[in-house]
Amino acid sequence: MKTKVAAGLTVFLWFVCAFHVVVGLGVNLSDEFPQAMARYYGAQISWTPEFAYIVKPLGAFMIALGFMAGMAARDPFGHPEIVYGFVLLFAMRGLQRLAFQGEIETALNIASTRNMGNAVAFLLLATVLFVLYRAARRSP
Repeated sequence: MKTKVAAGLTVFLWFVCAFHVVVGLGVNLSDEFPQAMARYYGAQISWTPEFAYIVKPLGAFMIALGFMAGMAARDPFGHPEIVYGFVLLFAMRGLQRLAFQGEIETALNIASTRNMGNAVAFLLLATVLFVLYRAARRSP
């Protein structure tokens, strides 16, 4: 029987899976979707044909990450490297927001307060996933 913590971990990983697959497909199948995602992150981008294409490989990575998150959701303890990989990914994305704050503000016109919020959100995702995984492993 699954503990509540393990069930929470599974739900979290299915959310990560769904988010990555939906975004990956949306980026590859729609011209409007990437623009909506940019607005969601607070970015103001000039949508040149070159830039519109360059996000498509990012979508492929998102789909692959979603697939891996789904594998981990089905058996988190059988795939600890995937779980820890997502912890690392979320932590790095948060730290990138802090390390490259000036570039992000200049290139993408994201306000520093919005960027900080995004950084905190990524770091929170990393922390929650790490804590959930460790707690679920300790649960009987």
